Order: sequence, then C-alpha cells, then structure tokens
Amino acid sequence: MSLNVKQEVQWLTTVILPDILQNGRLLDNYDESLAQTFKVKSIEINIIGPEEAYMLTLCYRATINFDYNGEELQRKLIVKKTPQITGELYDSLQFDDLFNNEICFYTEILPIIQSLSNGNFAAAKYYYSEINPYSAVLILGDFAADGWRITKDRVGLSLEHAQIAVKFLGRFHGFGYALKTNQKERFEKLTQQFRESRYSNDTANPDWVLSGKVSLKRLALATKKYHPEVDSEFIRKFQKLTNNYLLYGRQRVAPREPLATFCHGDYLRNNVAYKYDTDSSGKPLEIMMFDYQTLRLCSPMIDLSVFLAVSVFADVRYKHFDSLFDDYSNAVIQSFTEHSKQPLPDYLNRENLLKEYIRFLPYSLSISAMFLMLLVEPPQLTIEEMFNAVITEEETIQRTMHQGGEVVDREIAHQMKEMFDLSRLHNVEIDENIDIAAWADEAIYE
Repeated sequence: MSLNVKQEVQWLTTVILPDILQNGRLLDNYDESLAQTFKVKSIEINIIGPEEAYMLTLCYRATINFDYNGEELQRKLIVKKTPQITGELYDSLQFDDLFNNEICFYTEILPIIQSLSNGNFAAAKYYYSEINPYSAVLILGDFAADGWRITKDRVGLSLEHAQIAVKFLGRFHGFGYALKTNQKERFEKLTQQFRESRYSNDTANPDWVLSGKVSLKRLALATKKYHPEVDSEFIRKFQKLTNNYLLYGRQRVAPREPLATFCHGDYLRNNVAYKYDTDSSGKPLEIMMFDYQTLRLCSPMIDLSVFLAVSVFADVRYKHFDSLFDDYSNAVIQSFTEHSKQPLPDYLNRENLLKEYIRFLPYSLSISAMFLMLLVEPPQLTIEEMFNAVITEEETIQRTMHQGGEVVDREIAHQMKEMFDLSRLHNVEIDENIDIAAWADEAIYE
C-alpha cells in the first residue's frame, strides 16, 4: 500500500494532466490549437502522513512545473486515492460511497453555492475525479498554496477559531435551506445522489464495536469522578441509547423534516483550514472546509454538535456557549433570508435549533468518547500499519480506557454534564425520536 512515486509521476504526466488540460481546468485560457506547446517539465510529490492528518486514504501533494505557449507555469495539487486493499476491506470501508459524496459536492453542489454567493464560498478548486471497481481518486488544488492551513492544535481550538467556524457552518446550512425552499425539485434531485457512508452496512469492525462499548464505560466512570452531580439514571439512559452505535447512528442521522439540509457530516478541526492575519497576532480571519466524503442530508446539528464536542474544549464551548450558538443561528438566518428572499420559517428560530442541538448531543458525545483520545494522543501509524495491525481485545480495552489520559476524562465528563444540564433546562429528552427496541437488551460493557 506504500506509494510508488515513479508510477504516480507517470500517471499524472500521461493520463491526468492531458485530461485536465483539455477540459479547461488546468488553464483558464486553454486553446486547443496550442495543445502541442504543453510540456511537463517536472513533478515533485510529497506524501501527507499521519503527523498531518488522520485518514484512511493515500494523499499527497504534487507540484507540477510545465510549459505552455512559451510560458513556464506551476500548479500545486492534492491527490487523494484509495489504497490497494482487498475488495472485502474496500467495501467495508465504503470507499465508493465516500468518494461519490465528495465528487457530488465539488461537481454539482459547490457550483450552486458559488452562484448563490457570487463566488464567495471558500473551497478548494476541483480538477479531476474517477471511481472504478475497487479504486477511486479525487484531485483538488492545494489550498495551502493559497495561504490556508490546518491549525497546529488538534483539539481545544480558541474562541476566535470556534467563532469563525460556527459562522461559516451556519452560512453553509443556510445555503441549503434557501435552495430547498426556492428550488425544491433540484434540491431533492441533488440529495438523492448522497450515499450513506457510515451506517449502511449491517456489520462493523469488531475492534471498533468493542472500543465504542468500552468508551461508554470510561465516560460513565469519568462523569462520576468529575461531575457526580449528573444523575446516574441519566448516564445509564445515555449508555442504553448509544450502546449500539450502528443502529443508533443510523436512526439519528436519518433526514427528518423540516430541518434536513446539506450537511458536511464530519465537521471538525481535521477537515477545516484557516487563513490568518499577516501580522504576528496569529488571528484567524477566514475558514474553509474540505473532505466532503460524509456529505449527507441531515439535521444541521450533526455538524455543529460534533464540531463543538470534538474540536473545542469546555473552557471555550461551555463558557461561551450562548454566544457561539447565537453566532451559528444568526448565520443560518442571515444566509437563508439573503439567498431565499423568503420570510424565516418557524423551524429555523433559535429555540427550535437549540432543542435540535440537544437531541444530537448523545451522538456527538459518543463520537467524542471514541475519537477525542486519538486527537489528544494520536497514533503515529501509516495507512499500511493501520490496516495490518493485529490488536487483541485486551489491547483495545486498555487503549480505549486510558489513551489521552486525564485530559480526555475531564473533557468527556464535562460534555456529559452539559448534555444533562441542557436537557433539563430546555425539557428535551435525549432519546426523543429514537426507538431503541432493537438493541435495548444488549449488555452494557461494565
């Protein structure tokens, strides 16, 4: 599964670059009569490793130097490819679904959003994509070349970073609602192309299932230690609700009207990039999101709740929750009214959005309990090492119970407290609209 650089250079030179040259994506001023003047001079490839991003695909940066019509030019690309793995593993990871969703975003949805926003929606440039039997590829512009970068902090983003992120997210969701209101048939046709990329398979990796169950035990113990004021029956209710992450997740993310809209599906620090002030302040000015493989039609709170749970610590999220939620909801409202030219529907008022946020807190907390440890104490494994690793049940249990240490314990415990308080304050049951009969009798990991 390691990358053959020589082979990639050959593929880019003979297949990809001629294609994106002819379709007009490589050069804005391409003239077919000048095609013979195009010549690739050099290609430099730099692999994106686990120290930069946690992902299951092979990704690399390609710097292309070429001549065209007497000019020396350069393009910097990001190439994302599926690794060479067995068909069984490929299907279990749902790579076709993941790439289908991302390609759908860049080829069909992004042009609509850019039209609505007069080209002011930050996104990577799309160059090329293909899905073949047991392989897929997507090529985008390297947004790092335009000044965008991922935060140095994997978790615990600052208030300034969080504010920009929730405003951008609200704007994105507002675009979806505007299109849904004004062009319902077009909206439905687009969303019918989305594929469920996480919960469609009836089987799941046993290590992942075990880790999910063990994380619920860790969460309960941490809550009892750091926030004993949280009612034990509430904790138990949460455990029963999320004990089968596959069946619970499938129900929770299913689109429900009237709030279903375009959602990123995995909106967190790993999948956003910022631009910063050029002075020494390090102040974030703009944000863009990428990696749309989990694009879905869903409640917008799948994005907001997961971002605040996984990327922002309690010292920011809890202390500034009201202002952050105002930033988000105001952005939704402004984006919707600006682009739909319609009165605001009742379902988009702040209170309704807040109640929906609370309904999604069990979902975001279950993800945080499993994933936050990997961000606080990231594994330094290549894709090949991840796929080939043989892990015993005991190793999975020990890792899940202790990875990330006290930082993770305190954070997930506080998220449980926040969910408990908000549920009582706004009279929202965390299992609302969820039928747990199919897994109600499953044993909780003790």
